[in-house]
Amino acid sequence: MSNVGNITVVNNFYNDSDIFVINAGYQQKTPDHSFGPYANNYHVLQFIVDGKGVLEIGGNEWHLDKYDLFYLPANTLCKYFADENRPYEYYWVSFIGKKADDYLQKCYLNKGNPVRSFNSEELKNPFVNIFKCLNENSSNRTFMILSEIYRILDIAVGESPLCDTHIKYSPLIQNAIIYMDANYTSGINVTDVCNYLFVNPSYFSALFKKSTGTTLSDYLMGVRMSDAAIKLKTTDMDISAIAASIGMTPLAFTAAFKRHYFFTPSEYRSNVKKRISSD
Repeated sequence: MSNVGNITVVNNFYNDSDIFVINAGYQQKTPDHSFGPYANNYHVLQFIVDGKGVLEIGGNEWHLDKYDLFYLPANTLCKYFADENRPYEYYWVSFIGKKADDYLQKCYLNKGNPVRSFNSEELKNPFVNIFKCLNENSSNRTFMILSEIYRILDIAVGESPLCDTHIKYSPLIQNAIIYMDANYTSGINVTDVCNYLFVNPSYFSALFKKSTGTTLSDYLMGVRMSDAAIKLKTTDMDISAIAASIGMTPLAFTAAFKRHYFFTPSEYRSNVKKRISSD
């Protein structure tokens, strides 16, 4: 592990709350920088202001670029490293709290989707402000720090792919969609969704179908199949790894994928490669 060029500042003034910042930091451009594999007992958000890198979680890999926000889930082995030719430069903030998991779900950040790309450096300012406030080590900055972490979450929620799509639905339907989008990788089913919402399965299934035009099970399967199709197109992950990454067994995944796309996963990947080579 090479963590050269890292500056960390600690929050000595936090108390228990819905969300609170533990520490923050800045990583300068260092070609051989790497971190992990390591599991923190808190959440970490990191915003790249320049350069490139790679993030690895659970055998999956994401390429990081300028203006990417990437998430290190609590209690999860993560590894990331800088690109040798264009090493990243980033700010980071770590936090915990009673509502941290819920807030991150609303930001569409989870183990299966730990990277969000933004079109500008708008997110840089709150990260920098938290870093500066903690560096002053003054209790007078407590509320400024809290406001800036909420600002980061507000920007992320505002640009979430879920934001505009779900606004036409009731809060109950929105929460179901957010929960499924954030947790399908762990193998949840319709019963898990209803238990999470404390609703009767028969009642809510009918309500969901009436509101969205699709069933709960079809929506959940659609999310899984869309993710799998992207991975078949853009990665070299084997079929069993893709199945595991969307919360399914290889046999169940292959059968479901063929029903959804009319090709087996292997046939689908082969057809994509043929189209790319012909282009």
